[in-house]
Amino acid sequence: MTTIETAEATLVRLDESIDDAASDADFARLDPLLADDFIYAHSTGTVQDKTEWMDSLKPLAGKRRRVVRGARAELHGDVGIVAGDVDIVWNDRETKFNRYVRVFRLVDGTWRAISQRTVPAPDRSS
Repeated sequence: MTTIETAEATLVRLDESIDDAASDADFARLDPLLADDFIYAHSTGTVQDKTEWMDSLKPLAGKRRRVVRGARAELHGDVGIVAGDVDIVWNDRETKFNRYVRVFRLVDGTWRAISQRTVPAPDRSS
C-alpha cells in the first residue's frame, strides 16, 4: 500500500507542477512533463497538441494563474489519472472555474502527461 500511496502523491505533485509551469510560461520545466503526443481538450472545445498548447501560453505569461484544487490520483499499471478542479485566476477579469482529468503514462520510470480534458464547472462559479 505504501508504494501506491507514494506513487499517487508523486503524480499529484507532478500534475500541480504542470499548472505551475504553464502559469509561469516556464517552457524548460513544462516541456519534459508532457509526452510528445500530448493532447489538450480545453473547456472551450479547442483541442491542441503539445506544441500548440505551449505556444498559446506565451502571451498569457503574468496575466493569470492556473490554480489546482482537490487533485486526486489513481493508478492503473503504467497509466495514472489525476482529476480535480483547475481555476484560471485572471488578473483583470473573472476567474474561470473548471474541472479536469489529466492522464499520465509511465515510460522508462518517468511519468509524462499524455492527455488533458477540461470542462467548465458552473456549479463552482461565484
